[in-house]
Amino acid sequence: MSNSLSLNSELQPATASGEQAVAAVMKLQDFLTGQAEATDHEGRFARDSVDALVEAGVFAASVPTDLGGFGVERLHDLTVITSRIARADASVAVAYYMHTALAWYFARVVRFAADGEPGYLPRAEWLEAIGGRRMLLCSAVAERGADYWNLATTATASYNGWVVNGRKILASLSPAATHFYCRLKAVRGEGNHLASAMIPAGTPGVRVEDDWQGLGLRGSGSGSVLFSECVVPEDALLVRGPWGRRDAGMLEGRAVSGMGLNGVCLGIAEAARDHALEALTRPSRSRRRSGSAAVKTAVTEMEAALTTARGTLGAALQDFDSLLLRNKPQVVTDDTSRAMMKECQLVSMVVERAATTVVDLAMRLTGGASYQARHPLARAYRDVRAAAFMPPYSPPEEAVDFVADTTLGSAEARDVDG
Repeated sequence: MSNSLSLNSELQPATASGEQAVAAVMKLQDFLTGQAEATDHEGRFARDSVDALVEAGVFAASVPTDLGGFGVERLHDLTVITSRIARADASVAVAYYMHTALAWYFARVVRFAADGEPGYLPRAEWLEAIGGRRMLLCSAVAERGADYWNLATTATASYNGWVVNGRKILASLSPAATHFYCRLKAVRGEGNHLASAMIPAGTPGVRVEDDWQGLGLRGSGSGSVLFSECVVPEDALLVRGPWGRRDAGMLEGRAVSGMGLNGVCLGIAEAARDHALEALTRPSRSRRRSGSAAVKTAVTEMEAALTTARGTLGAALQDFDSLLLRNKPQVVTDDTSRAMMKECQLVSMVVERAATTVVDLAMRLTGGASYQARHPLARAYRDVRAAAFMPPYSPPEEAVDFVADTTLGSAEARDVDG
């Protein structure tokens, strides 16, 4: 009989819609696992896995059911879906979550009837396209050597809209994306502003480099995207705020994205643990190793780390959903946004450390076979290290600065937040 106590069990979807989406993922688990080895070995984008999940409706998980999705509303459930994908292929889980975090945000805007209000780009048409399997989103924000508030990519006002120029990196899912959701500097006259724009992949001047050569997450398609004299309509761009000023009001969205991305690390850890236990309980080896005190200690430490990750992440997701289900985006106070970002960063640190510990112990418990390049645990060893460089803060010391400054109540935390 399985133990259903929450800290001894995997995180479960909280709603029927989440259960349906998770079930769709689990039906593809063997296929995704098989593809993961090939795409990692060859260093290519996991297009077949993405296509299969799109066809199954998983990329439309947050889209209302009447538009072709599962209608998932809780961040908790989206994180669980992401973790289940990561058990088979962390690369695909990253690509999936970078799309679905945006789609879920759009669904929130529409659900709270904010679509078309000042401060929000139109979203309803995007949800319909995602539900119809016609839209895949790539979050094109990161740039080499630039932080979130001082991006080098520009949108310059012109007679026929905006002209976009720049290069984005770490653009997960970019080889399959139909649209790029960009953060950039809007230049009009003498004024510069932080802005967002939705740019179709077919826009002249958009070039997907497909040049990702990461140590891990090799199938995620996290390469660079070049925008060269791309003209987008006036209404495709939304001015977000003053250029170069760190605004606490924007922390909510970044905290939400970072929190859900923890599902990738959790899934890696859960799969690693299962590999180790399978190796230990194999009939040919059980008598030889499972009785060892050292092995039992390692198993216990592995379980403790996994329990820490699940418990911490599960509690934080409940915190976030209690706020997000009641409020439309961007209306919580600056203090609440700071608190959300602090919780996101601390939870991310806990989950990253726990997942890394689980993978390392799993390799030791499995033995030398796990050191082979094509072993699932060798891939997990490389994939889990990416967590230290994932958004919303990179380089990693910026997260430490934010948590410490917020805790100490310093002027930097009050004025900065980012």
